[in-house]
Amino acid sequence: MSANVGKQYQDNLMAMCASGNHDVSKKYGVCGIICAVLLFPCGLICLFSDVEKRCVRCGAKV
Repeated sequence: MSANVGKQYQDNLMAMCASGNHDVSKKYGVCGIICAVLLFPCGLICLFSDVEKRCVRCGAKV
């Protein structure tokens, strides 16, 4: 019974991703972080351009 409820919950989450409602998380790259620290004012541009956005649920790049 509980396995069926868990499967239904997981299917609902994947349906949300399929409709475009992703749970996005950002991960900044090492190069962007180093540039932001060493070249402070201009390095922030590097930081914000070196970001990867992925969905937590399905793993797709957004």
